[in-house]
Amino acid sequence: MQNLENGPVLVGVTGEQPESVPQRGVSFAKAFGRDVVFVWVDTTQYTSGFMSDGTVAFTTFDPDPSADHDANTEWLEERARAAADSEGVAWTTRVGAGQPSAVLGAIADEIGASMIVVGTREPGFIAGLQEFLGGSVAAHLAHTQSRPVVVVPLLPADKGGRVPWEPEA
Repeated sequence: MQNLENGPVLVGVTGEQPESVPQRGVSFAKAFGRDVVFVWVDTTQYTSGFMSDGTVAFTTFDPDPSADHDANTEWLEERARAAADSEGVAWTTRVGAGQPSAVLGAIADEIGASMIVVGTREPGFIAGLQEFLGGSVAAHLAHTQSRPVVVVPLLPADKGGRVPWEPEA
């Protein structure tokens, strides 16, 4: 087993989640004297191979080859800069494609991440359906990783309040 104590903090980010997830990842990186790697996983595509220059080739799940599938990831750089620069933490970004927990785990292994930071899912029907069909990214990571997985609550329930898995009254 590789020594994970000196690796960067990997932070899984999406364009829709609150700033608390990247900020918490940066806080851990700063506290432990580590760099941070922000990773976004495009779930509409999958990794299909590698180009001769080492870049990753992606293929879309969409059978329409005429559709434009170039993901604009400028937002990822902007979020990384906003979260890390003010704290003086060195950062990089990575983009993967496919099933989020598998991609985050593979990148964590590749970079020797000391921990993975992800957020909980947003409440709502679509998010609940996605989690039911694909499972929780955090749960998958927690059961398959040899490194700590930190789950940042996006909308924590009030004490005594209903949690997302409980039926509504």
